Amino acid sequence: MTSAPGALADDRRGDLETAIKDGKLWLKSRYRYEYVDQAGLPKDARASTLTGNVGVESGLFHGFRAGVEGEFVVNIGPEDFNNTINGRTQYPVVADVQSIEFDQAYIKSYHIPGVVLLGGRYLKNLDNERYVGSVAWRQNDQTFDGATADITAVPGVTGFYGYIGNVNRIFSDESPVGNIHSNVHLFHVESDPLPIGTLTGYTYLMDLYGLPTQSNASFGGFLKGKQDLGSGLTFKYRFEYARQTNYGNQPVDYGVNYAFIAPGLSWGGLTTTLIYELLGSDNGAAAFQTPLATGHIFNGFADVFLVTPATGLQDYYVDVRYDLPKIEGSLSFLNGLGLIAQYHEFRSDVGGIDYGSEFDFYAILPLRHGFYTQFKYANFQQADILPTTSSREKVIFGLGYEY
Repeated sequence: MTSAPGALADDRRGDLETAIKDGKLWLKSRYRYEYVDQAGLPKDARASTLTGNVGVESGLFHGFRAGVEGEFVVNIGPEDFNNTINGRTQYPVVADVQSIEFDQAYIKSYHIPGVVLLGGRYLKNLDNERYVGSVAWRQNDQTFDGATADITAVPGVTGFYGYIGNVNRIFSDESPVGNIHSNVHLFHVESDPLPIGTLTGYTYLMDLYGLPTQSNASFGGFLKGKQDLGSGLTFKYRFEYARQTNYGNQPVDYGVNYAFIAPGLSWGGLTTTLIYELLGSDNGAAAFQTPLATGHIFNGFADVFLVTPATGLQDYYVDVRYDLPKIEGSLSFLNGLGLIAQYHEFRSDVGGIDYGSEFDFYAILPLRHGFYTQFKYANFQQADILPTTSSREKVIFGLGYEY
């Protein structure tokens, strides 16, 4: 948890009393049971895990703030799943590794008007997390070692720069790929709201020393907004395009396109969106990749396409969301209920491959005193036979707490 980007205190100095009095404390915990049945594997995964986060951030002290956050993940019951490092390959992967780590440890400076500088270990969810995210769906967060600058000094735009020298991945420090040394530069500029929506441009340069085939440079932008159509009906949209090329120690010379087209209609608590997402391929030599993304929220909850196949991916899908309006009486315990249903058809960008289809469902219900419960179901059915896209079914239940 950090303060709002670009926020400046009236008194940048602060004192010890202010640093303590204006400090923040946050607690998070989540129990989860995840069942996975995957074709081609002899056993089904049953993962029962608990995660917890404790973090503090000081108030302002001589123009600085400091924060630290710790996280743990523990197994509850038998380890009947492949956590990627326990060698239990007879089970499907559930990438929740038992661990204790520092998620964040940073210092922020407010000394430059309109600029907030941060250095240390930090968590970042950038835009819709297609390129950079904390992978918060898994029990161990993905965080970054480096520096950032949030810039509001230029009227009409908000800027962000991020440097990442090491990626602390969800697989934990115990994994040989749990830390990826890197040279990553993130440039992001967003306009203030315009009549047509918000315009955003970005350049992401990712040289991942431990994952050279995932190194890339992406240049793109998007328009996101909504328009009132009257009678309670709202038109929502996001139109995005990017070009990705090889960068750094990437061994393949390639260039591919990315597109995201998402028009939707909202009425009351119901929103229906038709979405087309293209992750292009360069004649099967390489495809569009986003190795630092929160991949789980894209291309189906079954996590079949966390790494894009070399032949690329076209995802045609419908997303239906419903947020229950506030109700009174005996059913008031359902207030805050959110529902999501999706249906995907997956095709390659080159080669005419039918990867298959997927149905997803998700529900989250806030409970009292900071607790919540969630349920998720994913069913991916393979079409053309490929070793990386086997059919699978997932059932997930969670109970969490946030303060």
